[in-house]
Amino acid sequence: MLVLQACNIKKSYGDRVIVQFDDLKIYYGERIGVVGANGTGKTTLLDLLSGRLSPDEGFLDLRAGLSYITQEGAPGIDPDRRLAREFQVSGVPGSAASGGEKTRLKIAAGFDESAGILFADEPTANLDLGGVRLLEEKLAVFRGAMLLVSHDREFLDCLCTKIIEIRGARLQVFQGNYSEYLRQREAAFERQLFEYRQYVSEKKRLQETLAERRGSVKNVRKTPKRMGNSEARLHKRESTEIQKKLNKKVKALETRLEKLESKEKPQALPQIKININQAGDPVARTVAAGENIDLYFGSRRLFKKACFEIPRGRKTALVGANGSGKTTLANMIVSGAAGIRLAPGTITGYYNQEMAGNLDYRDTVLESVMKNSAQPESLVRTVLARFLFRGGDVFKKVAMLSGGEKVKLALAKILTGGANLIILDEPTNYLDIISMEALESVLRDYEGTMLVISHDRKFLNNVTDRVLLIENGAIITYEGHLEDYINDAKACSIDREKEMEDMVVRLRLSELAGKIAECRDEQERSRLDEEYRQMLQKMRGR
Repeated sequence: MLVLQACNIKKSYGDRVIVQFDDLKIYYGERIGVVGANGTGKTTLLDLLSGRLSPDEGFLDLRAGLSYITQEGAPGIDPDRRLAREFQVSGVPGSAASGGEKTRLKIAAGFDESAGILFADEPTANLDLGGVRLLEEKLAVFRGAMLLVSHDREFLDCLCTKIIEIRGARLQVFQGNYSEYLRQREAAFERQLFEYRQYVSEKKRLQETLAERRGSVKNVRKTPKRMGNSEARLHKRESTEIQKKLNKKVKALETRLEKLESKEKPQALPQIKININQAGDPVARTVAAGENIDLYFGSRRLFKKACFEIPRGRKTALVGANGSGKTTLANMIVSGAAGIRLAPGTITGYYNQEMAGNLDYRDTVLESVMKNSAQPESLVRTVLARFLFRGGDVFKKVAMLSGGEKVKLALAKILTGGANLIILDEPTNYLDIISMEALESVLRDYEGTMLVISHDRKFLNNVTDRVLLIENGAIITYEGHLEDYINDAKACSIDREKEMEDMVVRLRLSELAGKIAECRDEQERSRLDEEYRQMLQKMRGR
């Protein structure tokens, strides 16, 4: 069933066209992810299709009730009570609420499970892993159409069966989830690279042939001085005919060269291992450790005799529920607070969410990084290129950068600043997926010690190799990827559930045995015997 159709849509801001497309149809039950670089118009597209924003041209036919989980929340709209309970929303959080708590409120206020079409703009932003899983479960059973903007690739993989990419104001549709979209995009890159190489080869062949033909025209023999008049006329006529033929071939080659369709070389990120640690790295195997940390936040206890270690050269994920104390612990490590031990020679580089706003707007991108860089300009330029600051982009003023670009610039400053313990607190916030993949590429190749706080599961799985989990005031260590930890935790949960069920069965068998021994009613005894037999069979079948 068609729930939405938009035709000949165009939306501009000033002279810049943000979104433009001819026809888009959305059917009941479709699950569509919307992706694109920062500033390409993802939110604008959702606002246009939901009717919150009017197009400059075109028309919209919306045939179903809608709900909208917006980035900025839903002012004046009370959250659904049941959803508020499920998402653990207590009242309306104020300015002191965490980002995750505010997101939970936006979901409870904006999500209508009976709607025919759902628009969701970054609904997982700042959500902890439990909140993301709960939202996934809710959306998995949602029956209407969905349009999701998210930088959480695993979220898009889990829920979406179609991807719309916005590039250059145009929409391109890919069938499948995000991973399938990536495969198709990579195939398109390989095809573009092949076509570019074919173009370069053909252009070179035509240029060489053209140069050869032009040389042949010049080398046509002139009439010898001692040749008779009749012979000279014959020779001249033959030479003229040859020149005409050669000139005709030259002209044809020039035309083919002019009409040869130009192909742009597709851009790929420069690849280089980033080994930027200094000779003064800590020699200790453990760069940072916490011992018996006790900490209260008001009346709430964050840590109770908590302990942890960060080994040298490892990349550790720090995860936990919203408000569990992840950022607090990061701040404690940076400041060397009570209970924290840093190895001699440890220099910390700390990225937090305020850092991107503290850049000097008068600097260029290159100047900003070089100010505190411990690396040569050649390596700095390579790092910036991998963060998608290419060519003349390094001379752009910081004041001209988008929010996502400022985040990447701040991260580049941290990575090249000479620190030997890098701590990153939610580095993927405000980054589009393309920039996030670029950041992943850089961090995978970084050979130093890192502690990364993030709610993005795929990002952590791709970058880190061990986990610190804050839970109930304790810090649990897991040597392995986050995905492995989650799978092991699920297996343990299943085992515990099985143990509990077995215990219940054994208790029931004991209870039945006692009742059978005391029962004098043959009919009741027969019923108890049958139940005992079934329970025993159930237990043996486990």
